[in-house]
Amino acid sequence: MIGGKGRHERAMALMIVAAVAGLSAGTAGLAAAPRPRAPVDDARRPEVRAAQGRPARDDFDVPATLGTAYGPAAADSPVYPRQTIPLRFDHDRHVRGVGLACVRCHRKAPTSRTPADDLLPSGRICDECHGSDHALGAGPKAAGQPACSACHVGATQASIRAVVDLPTPLLHFDHAAHLARGATCETCHGTMQGVRLATTLQLPREGTCLGCHDGLSAPSECGVCHPTRSDGRLVVRARDERTLPVLVPRGRSTWGMAHDLAFVRDHRAVAKARPDGCRTCHDEPFCIDCHAGAVRPMRIHAPSYLTTHAVDATAKTMDCAACHASQTFCLGCHERLGFGGRASGPFGIGGGGRVHPEAGWVGPKGAGQGHAFEAQRNLAACASCHTEDSCLACHATTGAKAPGIDADPHGPGFAGSSRCLALEARSRRTCLTCHAPGDPNLACLGG
Repeated sequence: MIGGKGRHERAMALMIVAAVAGLSAGTAGLAAAPRPRAPVDDARRPEVRAAQGRPARDDFDVPATLGTAYGPAAADSPVYPRQTIPLRFDHDRHVRGVGLACVRCHRKAPTSRTPADDLLPSGRICDECHGSDHALGAGPKAAGQPACSACHVGATQASIRAVVDLPTPLLHFDHAAHLARGATCETCHGTMQGVRLATTLQLPREGTCLGCHDGLSAPSECGVCHPTRSDGRLVVRARDERTLPVLVPRGRSTWGMAHDLAFVRDHRAVAKARPDGCRTCHDEPFCIDCHAGAVRPMRIHAPSYLTTHAVDATAKTMDCAACHASQTFCLGCHERLGFGGRASGPFGIGGGGRVHPEAGWVGPKGAGQGHAFEAQRNLAACASCHTEDSCLACHATTGAKAPGIDADPHGPGFAGSSRCLALEARSRRTCLTCHAPGDPNLACLGG
């Protein structure tokens, strides 16, 4: 039994529940949630009496007595507690049929900073369109006033049993921050097409959140969304406040994970079958804590990568650094082989070290031939440090040439060869970097 003006305003709200307090973190596109099957055929559902401005009575959305709304979350829902929504409402009619925006009713959502915020519209918001007067409370209604039972399940003239119970979910969420980043209501809650009374089915799931919280567009650490206790464990079960035990690979991890301790031993089959699932939370450095050269079920690089890694090391330095400490890991080989002298850059040793060991490395053909041999063998390795301008300083088809330098770096028989045609087919722009239009060497390429 609810009495009093202030208490009626909250309890008697004709509302949209999709944006209630407790939205999950994440802002990827959520497909429309499945529509719960109605107890009766849709053909028997009454139409909105928009002309009269009155809510239509519809007993099919929720039970006839006070209870949990049709289509609640399961008892062991990870983060959303069971809700009690003894109201009759049709989102589809209001959003698509009448054309109302979500914030027309959920006016506090754009400024909400925490899931504990009450985003239910008050009864007075319903009064603005439906001609009702929630200030009157229970009791007989004047002519033209809709009965409480039109919206509130189990309501009578003497009693309004309409206590809406929407417990705060176990999540961190900031509506205002997500809206400021360009997210919309539909990004997380999906469209309201076919949705009547919204329940936890319209609240986003983890997959929706991870669409944006990928570690690049938005943080992906578990604790960004899930609350933690003082001991670092994640609180992941709304019903019994269950926490996740901490997974500790070799005693180095100090934060809660979604696995029990036995998973350290048993994770091989799961990781091999669903590596993308593991990458949702873990990056390669996490695995290397245990798999650093001793146990490696998957090879990260091909056997030949030692001779071709220079391209990635220059173009994707941060990717390399995700697993390898640039100084200590790289210098073991670079110093021993004499390739450690890029004074600038994360993989150089500085000082007087040399990139190329021989003084005649760039000499003319026949004088050592160091760089000519390497360039023809693996030009990609050269490109990991040198730009096209480095080559054009000597190998230009126009202007003065250095003494004894041939303008053609490809070697005899290259023009018109299958390799020449294959390279042109892959990237004609590369050829045109050196060969100006009209160059006779372009004859095999159609000029």
